[in-house]
Amino acid sequence: MKKEAISHKYIHYKESDFLTDTAFLEWVYEPTAANEAFWQEVISTLPQQKATIHNARLYLTSVTFADHTPSDEAAAASWEKHLLRIQNLSTSITPATKVHFLSRRRLLRVAAAIAGVVLLTGAWYLLKNDHRPQMISTRFGEMRTLTLPDGSRVNLNANSKITYRPHWEKGTDREVWLEGEALFTVNHLNKDTNQVKAGEKFLVHTKDLTVTVLGTVFDVRQRRHTTEVVLESGKIRLSFTNGNNQDILMNPGQLVSYSDVDKKPVTAVTAPEKYTAWKNQRLILQDPKVHDIVLYLEDNFGKKIIMEDATLNNRTVNGPILITSLDDALFVLSTVLNTTIVKQDSSTIILRSRVAQ
Repeated sequence: MKKEAISHKYIHYKESDFLTDTAFLEWVYEPTAANEAFWQEVISTLPQQKATIHNARLYLTSVTFADHTPSDEAAAASWEKHLLRIQNLSTSITPATKVHFLSRRRLLRVAAAIAGVVLLTGAWYLLKNDHRPQMISTRFGEMRTLTLPDGSRVNLNANSKITYRPHWEKGTDREVWLEGEALFTVNHLNKDTNQVKAGEKFLVHTKDLTVTVLGTVFDVRQRRHTTEVVLESGKIRLSFTNGNNQDILMNPGQLVSYSDVDKKPVTAVTAPEKYTAWKNQRLILQDPKVHDIVLYLEDNFGKKIIMEDATLNNRTVNGPILITSLDDALFVLSTVLNTTIVKQDSSTIILRSRVAQ
């Protein structure tokens, strides 16, 4: 390829563009002398793209299978179904009444009275709505950042919902209810975390537990019958809804996982940045099997992903997975697994082994 053609094709490429370029993939995964010479010419022609090319190549080479053989776990999970109650509203029909004509003066009085009622009703409605819980949700594949009434910041992951009162009065606990996953950065009313008083607490409620915030940054993930809490900085306390488990006081670098099946919390040490990497559109799970990655993608993008060769589900993958989009994540996963992506329909995706074709 001539230098003019190289400049025309690659000068505006981003990392994601290189990751889907056939010639680039052949250079990374099937290097030959000709491939090496060509890409060295690209770098020589476009030195401004050298760092982008290096990062894209480093990314692909960092995603590999782990050396150890994973255990033979069978994991089965089903989507939780939420039932919505439909309330039937009945309207009553009042019988027709005889029409009476009013004098102009009386009509004005009635109009003034009605206007007063309308104003009072409107004021009551506004006050009522002012205290109505506010619900923020994200669709599949969508992330949102929001600021709570006290200035605390929440990064809300895909397919998640957070509910809270729009105004937090002084002297009352700040409470939010979470379904899904969120990263919280909390403002403290009392800098002394050992002397947090009533009315100064920040509480995060999930189906199975309540997080009392004494620290600053933590991630809560509530998916498929399991709640996971990872503390990045500060200190938090976990209280369990069932009342049978003792409170857990967490320190930075700790992970607590609670399943509503076995009803027992499990504590481990982890790298918090792996659990919060989704905020930067990267997926870094703790020693993830392919099965775990597939479940995460299903939860966040709302598609059913089927691994046609079931033995691949127990393989363990090292390295980050891009989650800027489902296509990006599946592309990297299919490249590592040597599979082809088959979109069976609008809601089902099959990863089919290339060897079997």
